Amino acid sequence: MVSLPAGIAAQAALTQQAIAMSVIKQNAEMVENLVAVLDQALNVPVSSTRGSNFSSSV
Repeated sequence: MVSLPAGIAAQAALTQQAIAMSVIKQNAEMVENLVAVLDQALNVPVSSTRGSNFSSSV
């Protein structure tokens, strides 16, 4: 195993941490967008004509 100088190791750790935080932030934004879409889907007004052309006498 090759030992890295402390400065390089610290920079690598900070880079990994920044990438992880970016992924976590992106995931949180995706969840927020999904919640917004689901909220809109639940709040769609019911149409008075929805299903009125359905014929069950087949």
